[in-house]
Amino acid sequence: MIFEIENYLTLKSAVEELCEYLALNKVADERIFDSKLVVYELLGNVLQHSGGGAKLALELLQEYIELKVMAERVFCPPEKGECAEVTAEHGRGLFLVDSVSAQRAFTEDSGILVRIKIK
Repeated sequence: MIFEIENYLTLKSAVEELCEYLALNKVADERIFDSKLVVYELLGNVLQHSGGGAKLALELLQEYIELKVMAERVFCPPEKGECAEVTAEHGRGLFLVDSVSAQRAFTEDSGILVRIKIK
């Protein structure tokens, strides 16, 4: 599945469709929640900071939910998300993504690939 994300409305619609698809494929509620968190964090950052839209690709593999974000304006995140200070208002997104993911990588074609273990 591929979703075009242009604004927060299309982001919300894509997340709803993604969650429905995962539920229909009998993915556990916890992994659906994790997928939702990853998508909102990564694509929310694209919409807020890049000044452009993105594509989201979803693939359901045997062991993983694979999510790939391709932003119009490329952003290469740090390899590892660090938790921000307790008093910080921002800066926890990649840390949260990493905490629910089996893998997060920046791909050769400038995408952010996240794999979430299904079981």
